Amino acid sequence: MNINWPADLVRPGDLVVVAQGVGEPTPLLNQLLAACPRDVEIFVGLSHSDALTGSAPQRPLVSFGAMGPLGKLAATGHAEVIPCNFDDLPRLLPLRARSNLVLLMQVSPADSQGCHGLGMAMDYTYELISQARTVVAEVNAAMPTTSAPTLPASTFDAVIHTSRPLPIVHTPAVDEDHHGIARHILPLIPDGGTIQLGIGAVPSAIGKALTARRGLRVRSTLAGDWLLDLHRAGSLCEEPGSVIISEAAGSEELYEHIATSTAWVRPVAEVIGPAAAASIPRLFAVNSALQVDLTGQVNAEEIDSRYLGATGGQAEFLRAAQRSPGGASIVALAATANGGRTSRIVRQLQPPTVTTPRTSIDFVATEFGVIDLRGRTLRERAEAMIAIAAPQHRSSLHEQNGHQR
Repeated sequence: MNINWPADLVRPGDLVVVAQGVGEPTPLLNQLLAACPRDVEIFVGLSHSDALTGSAPQRPLVSFGAMGPLGKLAATGHAEVIPCNFDDLPRLLPLRARSNLVLLMQVSPADSQGCHGLGMAMDYTYELISQARTVVAEVNAAMPTTSAPTLPASTFDAVIHTSRPLPIVHTPAVDEDHHGIARHILPLIPDGGTIQLGIGAVPSAIGKALTARRGLRVRSTLAGDWLLDLHRAGSLCEEPGSVIISEAAGSEELYEHIATSTAWVRPVAEVIGPAAAASIPRLFAVNSALQVDLTGQVNAEEIDSRYLGATGGQAEFLRAAQRSPGGASIVALAATANGGRTSRIVRQLQPPTVTTPRTSIDFVATEFGVIDLRGRTLRERAEAMIAIAAPQHRSSLHEQNGHQR
């Protein structure tokens, strides 16, 4: 089924906000790219499809980061980045759209009450419904019903019906450096702790390492196949509400687990909003970085003036973990890039992009060790950071920092 975009739903000057990740309504996005007015602006967060990089006509495109296919588009000037925290999008996007906000969502088939579930992904679109002029949905017969909130059919101004599998998001190759990072982090997280991870090689390695733990809880806006690893190993607390996520991205088996287990799929505000964060004991938030400087400042966004990442929810999770009784904030990264030629532990961030301030960092881990920055002076922090840099870069870091070896 096709929708007459220009005449019926989308008008010149609109901001069309597209649900992200596994929840992306890709058929709707493809139709939009092919048919809508050229001055319609499109907001897409995290995408797992090639809809934006295909042969469709270019449209003004914005995002909160440059992950996946958005990385190439940002590098070539075809996408612009709004620097913001993930949970702040429901506030910021209406300010950009004013009264011209259109939402594209993906939902599961209607239940016996005529309501459609949000399936595997709860993002900014759910919280924007009340402020949108138009809401369009892809009703995907293959979208599993989960514990996510449901929406009455009257929510949608138009729908299309599809039946297509959810995208499989493969974990990048995990090497010995990633396992080394995970081994250093494992002693920090006790049995019964609450963990936050993302997706990628380092979270996958940490998840496998944490199969040694028992009674773990999960509070994460994004979960990958590491959640399945922990479940299979018997490492998770199985009480309802012990696993709370906003989105899953991984294998078919992961999606089936989310649909059939006691895991809760909830809006971002319920996962890491101020009220929710204050009630999470022993929260261990583990986030990645592109660079960390010698004082502990984190850059997770830009390298060599090229935007590669996102602010995302890093700052909120790391600060929440610090405030959590018995919890801690952890930054995990490989010590080098470019085959070991470039240190990711640096004297100063280049460019000077601070995603998370040094005041929000408790521990930093590389494959060469883990350091505790809590209560340390700037001089002590620099010495500790150099100790977990790659050996071939330590002398240079000492010299840059004005210390004798």
